[in-house]
Amino acid sequence: MQAQLLLAPLTWRQLLILLVGRLALNTAFRFVYPLLAFLAAGLHIDLTTASLLITAQVAATLLSPLGGSLSDIYGERTTMLSGLLLFCAGALVCASAHNFLTFMLGYGLIGFATALYHPSAQAYASARTPYAQRGRVLGILELSWAFAALAGVTSLTWLIGSGDSWAPAFWALFAAGVLVLMGTVVALPAVPHIRQQHATSTPHLSRRALAQPSVIAALVCMFCTLMAAELIFVVYAAWLEADFGATTEQLALVFGLLGFVELGGSVGSTLLVDRVGKRRTVLVAFSVVALLQGLLPASAGNWALFLALFLLLDLWFEFAIVSVFPLVSGILPEARGMILSLAVAAIGLGRVIASLVGPLLWRRFGFAANGLLAATMTVLGVVACLLFVREGET
Repeated sequence: MQAQLLLAPLTWRQLLILLVGRLALNTAFRFVYPLLAFLAAGLHIDLTTASLLITAQVAATLLSPLGGSLSDIYGERTTMLSGLLLFCAGALVCASAHNFLTFMLGYGLIGFATALYHPSAQAYASARTPYAQRGRVLGILELSWAFAALAGVTSLTWLIGSGDSWAPAFWALFAAGVLVLMGTVVALPAVPHIRQQHATSTPHLSRRALAQPSVIAALVCMFCTLMAAELIFVVYAAWLEADFGATTEQLALVFGLLGFVELGGSVGSTLLVDRVGKRRTVLVAFSVVALLQGLLPASAGNWALFLALFLLLDLWFEFAIVSVFPLVSGILPEARGMILSLAVAAIGLGRVIASLVGPLLWRRFGFAANGLLAATMTVLGVVACLLFVREGET
């Protein structure tokens, strides 16, 4: 908290550089989902093998604690630069790849870059923003997730379609990475304040952080709520095909609507979380999410009811998850980078487990089981936050 007073606040130019950096990495993450079939054909592999790209990308988030620890020890800017260098290298490898193993290597580098860049960028912005306005700033950065679907994926898909090759898309990502790298070097000042003021205590920060009930409860909350969300999202398309007879065009429409809804949730959090209160916002939003998750299976076969519940669910979920990061950023300021990265890792772990459990649960018991388990997990996350998570900074 003391260190924050010594740092100049973010300028709009600096915030834009961080936003574009997150946009580039989030676009690389999201655009593979709708292009799996194209990549499988181009790399001469089956769809199951191609899906390993998504598994590897999600699993890479488990390395986020490394990015957080490095940002606490060596400074956020140094860690961001390392992540951007890896991102550029990965984009180059993917653009030049002619076989699956080479492409997998490049995409793995992009995943590792994400694990380094995202927590350090959040920590950089948090350290230079007063806690009372941090929800607005981190909310602006989280807009990159929705923009990645609305603008990034759309643009890259057009590039791939026009050239019938994935290479132009990855060359565009490489160019974006280079621009952000240059902007980071020129416009984002290096202030390794945590290493200077806490050098003697750095080896003990992990143990100190994990001894804090608020930290553990926040991680439990994020693990439970993201596992719950993935239990729904990993099978909803298959459920729509089985119970609604949904066509590919209808599924594409739902995915497109999600981008607009996510943008609305992110903007809502950006505008409201600092005014309403970070902890209060998280508790209320995830409580609504739990209710909608429990109600969603009741819409089986009814398109109008499904769209209303599903879009509301995604809106409130995006509002909730964007609001979590400002709350987490203030729990233990001297280990901010590590705690933010542990939060990202908790999210990744929850998603990985749900991606394995969700399809099995749906095939065995039907979508009602996914909805019930999702609602239960979200309630557990809300209870953990209610009982143990406290506002860290004031």
